[in-house]
Amino acid sequence: MPIKKHINLNQGCFLNPANQQIVVNLASEDILNLITQELKTRYSPETQKALLEESSKLLPNFVFQELLQRQQQVVDINPDSLIVVSCQIAAEVDDLGFDLNVEVYFVVGDIKGQNHFRANQIVLWSNIWGDEEQPFDLEDELGEQFWTSYQIQLLFDEKEQQTIELELSQTDDYAARLEFSPSLKRFSPSIVPFTDNDL
Repeated sequence: MPIKKHINLNQGCFLNPANQQIVVNLASEDILNLITQELKTRYSPETQKALLEESSKLLPNFVFQELLQRQQQVVDINPDSLIVVSCQIAAEVDDLGFDLNVEVYFVVGDIKGQNHFRANQIVLWSNIWGDEEQPFDLEDELGEQFWTSYQIQLLFDEKEQQTIELELSQTDDYAARLEFSPSLKRFSPSIVPFTDNDL
């Protein structure tokens, strides 16, 4: 017998009866503001200094030297210069909650006026499973699907529904590059492997 899951949805989430998908309402402006603020905090001199001091105690020397070299490439950052240029979003939902995996690309300048193109992989998390106040039982609505898998449908900037609250849970820093596609007439951002120092 499977472990019984929470059977109600939080406000801002509802079941779409047409396709039996769980709908989660997201405000893209709120997501962008949350990510931008987190990145600005991450690149503040105080945060960078604290991270390096902690890393020097916990990491092998060669890994610490790699991190030190990467930070020196983006020295004396001015967080207020940060501009997000692209966000790629994927969603996952399970019996623990809702993960919004955001791959965000941004340009941030240093005090010398040089721009650095970077990327972060950020996970925004929310518990979409609610309490007993919801007017329907999700298990009854979904039937066997309740015990197998959930599908999710995202609604962005839906003003008539209350949006869910998202928590920032993880960031990982990567160098990144922009590639221009003549046929599409657009720039396509991509993450550079950790060992590649070419920005």
